[in-house]
Amino acid sequence: MGLVGHGSKQSLVSRNRGGAETEGIDGKRLRILREEQEWTLRELAERTGLSVSLISQLERGVTSPSLQSVRRLAEALQVSIFQLLAADTRGYSYVPADRRRKLVIQHGEISYELLSPDTKRRLEVWLGTLSPGVTSGEEPSVHASEEFILVLSGQMEIEIGDQRQVLGPGDAIQYDGSQPHKIWNRGDEPLRFVSALTPPTL
Repeated sequence: MGLVGHGSKQSLVSRNRGGAETEGIDGKRLRILREEQEWTLRELAERTGLSVSLISQLERGVTSPSLQSVRRLAEALQVSIFQLLAADTRGYSYVPADRRRKLVIQHGEISYELLSPDTKRRLEVWLGTLSPGVTSGEEPSVHASEEFILVLSGQMEIEIGDQRQVLGPGDAIQYDGSQPHKIWNRGDEPLRFVSALTPPTL
């Protein structure tokens, strides 16, 4: 699900190939994607509303961005957010459980673990976790993807357009992501679910 967190103090965390977590995005990857578009720092800044200084710092790896900043960069560059993390150079998609790339936002209340590391393919699969009482974002998400969700544990309430559905463990739902949608953890335990999107949008 193209989920959005809250506020400007969220941190973006990626898990490197050794399993350790490192904050921030891959600056070299960001620079490569910008240069592939033949954009200057100023041109990318104009397309994202971010400052030239911030983008330069991100490319040099000297600062960690908010999720909002990363989303703006991904939308401008027309890539998945996960494509801004360190690239996986292996020729297959085996993902050890302790080496998933991971986004952690809203002080740890929301996390997404990428299960399909090759973000250049047509399918993106990830594991989402929301703490009790947490919503996926203040505003509904909209993206040009077909999405499938399977609830693993906890209770999910999802709003799609003007309709709502409650799902429990083992329940699944599929919908057009171009419809405004938003999820809540309505239970008193963490909500864990698998989401598959095509094409990738997170």
